Amino acid sequence: MNDQTTSRPALEIIDLSIALPNGVRLLRDVSLTLHPGEVRALVGESGAGKSMIGKTVLGILPDTLKRSQGEIILEGQHLNMMTAWTRRQTVAEVTALIPQDPLTALNPLRKIGPQIVDPLIRIRGWDKGRARARALELLERVHIRDPERVMQSYPHELSGGMRQRILIAAAFAPAPRLIVADEPTTALDVTVQKEILKLIRELQKETGTAVLFVTHDMGVVAKISQQVTVLFAGKVMEDAPTRDIFTNPAHPYTRALIAATPSSADLDRPFSPVPPELIADLHAQVVRDDALWQGGKR
Repeated sequence: MNDQTTSRPALEIIDLSIALPNGVRLLRDVSLTLHPGEVRALVGESGAGKSMIGKTVLGILPDTLKRSQGEIILEGQHLNMMTAWTRRQTVAEVTALIPQDPLTALNPLRKIGPQIVDPLIRIRGWDKGRARARALELLERVHIRDPERVMQSYPHELSGGMRQRILIAAAFAPAPRLIVADEPTTALDVTVQKEILKLIRELQKETGTAVLFVTHDMGVVAKISQQVTVLFAGKVMEDAPTRDIFTNPAHPYTRALIAATPSSADLDRPFSPVPPELIADLHAQVVRDDALWQGGKR
């Protein structure tokens, strides 16, 4: 299947801002488009707003945060115009999440089987036999040996890499049109990380699912994505195809992220942090933009 089609976007975010109750914006006028069959990486340092974008799309933001402006269009459907119940139903039918920590994401008191099967029965309306067959199919697809045994296991009885494979299988099982992958390889060692990225990419290509991939690792960005959105302090610094990001980065912050990616050539090189003047310039821009926005509100 082609990585990208000419059909309507799987996801459109238009001028999205998220604010605290006191009006301070944590996301600032974020816009992006994600097409079917495409992997778009959201990259930036901790606190940049990457996961917040994914949680906003999935409707799982904390109650203390609110969308102050902007539109989210999922498979051509305007989420802003729906009732809360309809929005939850639409998001559940169209999207899935691959979370960061497989140990905390899985219920420790339940066996693996029901944790994959029950959502298929609830969301897709399948009978138990069909849902169980689909769960076994996906577990085999993510290279889990003896899926019958794994279905009868508890999360603590499995390795971290196997738990993450299970979450990938669970995400792809209901055939969603959009998957939010929230730093799904952060807790894994490098060898397992490589295998997990390969699995996500293979399944994504086969199914044509769009993936919004949250990460702070530019090495992961290079391996998994076709498009990249670079974020700093809740604002888009750069948005471009992955190849362009690495061959001709336009923004100093993007260049700093790339330079911070470790490689074997760096072993004998002194550590060089992000230049203080760059941080000062970026923070000044963010404060200036927020002051202008607050002034506009009044």
